[in-house]
Amino acid sequence: MAVLEPLHAPTLFFTTIVVMATAAGIMTFVGLTQRTYRGFWWWVWAQWFNLAGAVCTLYRHEHPALFALSVLLALQWPITMLSGMRRFYVRSELPVPPWGDQVVLVGGFLWWLVVWSHAPDDAGGRVASFTMSSIAGYAYACWMVWSIREWRESPHLKAFLLFMALGVVVQIPRLLEGIRLWGVQVPDPNTFVQQPFLSLTLTVAVIFAVYMGLLLTYERTEQDLRESQRQLRLMVDFDMLTQLPNRRHFQEMAQQTVRLSPPGACALMLFDIDGFKHLNEVHGHAAGDTALRLVSGVARSMLRGRDLVGRLGGDQFIALLPDTTPQDALHVATRMARLVHDKQQERGSNRETVGLSVGIIQVQEQETMDHAIHRATEAVAEAKRQGAGRAVVADVDTQGAATVTTVQAFKPVRS
Repeated sequence: MAVLEPLHAPTLFFTTIVVMATAAGIMTFVGLTQRTYRGFWWWVWAQWFNLAGAVCTLYRHEHPALFALSVLLALQWPITMLSGMRRFYVRSELPVPPWGDQVVLVGGFLWWLVVWSHAPDDAGGRVASFTMSSIAGYAYACWMVWSIREWRESPHLKAFLLFMALGVVVQIPRLLEGIRLWGVQVPDPNTFVQQPFLSLTLTVAVIFAVYMGLLLTYERTEQDLRESQRQLRLMVDFDMLTQLPNRRHFQEMAQQTVRLSPPGACALMLFDIDGFKHLNEVHGHAAGDTALRLVSGVARSMLRGRDLVGRLGGDQFIALLPDTTPQDALHVATRMARLVHDKQQERGSNRETVGLSVGIIQVQEQETMDHAIHRATEAVAEAKRQGAGRAVVADVDTQGAATVTTVQAFKPVRS
């Protein structure tokens, strides 16, 4: 503190006012020109109120009422900032409701007002009572910010929490000095009230507050941007009705799986819903959507974690089964068809039940996924020619043409 004594206190205080005005102006400009969130304008008003309190302090001798107003405006800062935090992190449950903030602020101000009214010339008492109220406000705000669950993941919120804690610590020497001089006649009360150290601390606090307000806003913007990108990626890669990968995304994943698997170790199973068009025409698209969700749900429940399943479009679905032979895939298709039938029977609907037609192939070495899907589609077409509710296992001959090796009709009985 002695190092700061040569500083001219009025000049330093005027500089602090200029910094406050600049900080409040920057916050207002950002709020008017950039995207902000709930609570941001509370932080803006906290800076303007702080500035108004400093201006009132300059004219406290001419108008004693401004002295009391300056104290109230100085005490409001941590509470107003906390009010913004409540709205910025609206999903966090804080231990004290919002009206508790006002109780802390009004209670601290009334405590100072009582001391000032009792002994207007007691500079030590005024400083001690004001510092007590200020420490109470900072400590209360620190406790509330600690209760915001996001502070554990946000480095900026951690920094704000640390700042609130430092706001308590740096005022302790001033509190002790005020208590020591309580009731003692101070030769120069103005020097006591306007210490250069206090002005410097206030300047740093204002700059930090603006910096943290902007950082928290941009952090939220970045989080929203990442979430938007995730949702867009989800919409691009997945079918929203069935929550399965769409054709493009399935082909990307399937091609990678085939590349990492031994040659000829993957079975590809393509299946579509028998009578889907009739179901849509007779019972409406809602019934068709129900059938699509039923089949996709059954497929997800039947397949292993490393298997891939997707929707090609319309009523066509596809699954890639690594380390699976066509005959094993045929057993999977049989159980899947039975489960689809059983679930429709359990619902007891008056609508006619739908079945599956399945085409199964073994993905050949060096075969593209487009060509494999084409062969599986031909197998499904053959299954439909054989009759509804059938599975066809197709192989390739020496010339690369598809050849049917197995035809199996599904028996809709409970497994």
